[in-house]
Amino acid sequence: MKKALVAATMAVGLLLAAPGAAEACFTYCDWDPLVLVVTPSGHIVPVYDSVWTNSVLDLGVPLESYTAKRVFDSSGRPATAVDMTITTPTGLLFRYSYLAQVTTGLLGSGTVLAYSYGTSGAPTHLKFVLSQA
Repeated sequence: MKKALVAATMAVGLLLAAPGAAEACFTYCDWDPLVLVVTPSGHIVPVYDSVWTNSVLDLGVPLESYTAKRVFDSSGRPATAVDMTITTPTGLLFRYSYLAQVTTGLLGSGTVLAYSYGTSGAPTHLKFVLSQA
């Protein structure tokens, strides 16, 4: 019995002392709503904002808003500068971090327009420029 206890203690000690370089990391896309950005000239550009968390328990349901304004690119053509603000509510007991993305395709399948890391309960700003005026 004493040998088994010593062996178990050593095994737990080695397990805790082992480096974590080979750890796996999973992310979960909790919500990916379609947002229709209306440009100053009246064009409608569909984009998706995705919120990725490390745990299924962190419900990253985004509340998004945006502002769009007319800008001009380096060759003088009109474009639209978008500032999308994403806020997720705080978890059941604790705050959690997330990755927010704005893409042209569902679940990040299109072009990534902007991304930023954020914390639940605090707004995250994602800024990007659309070539459609």
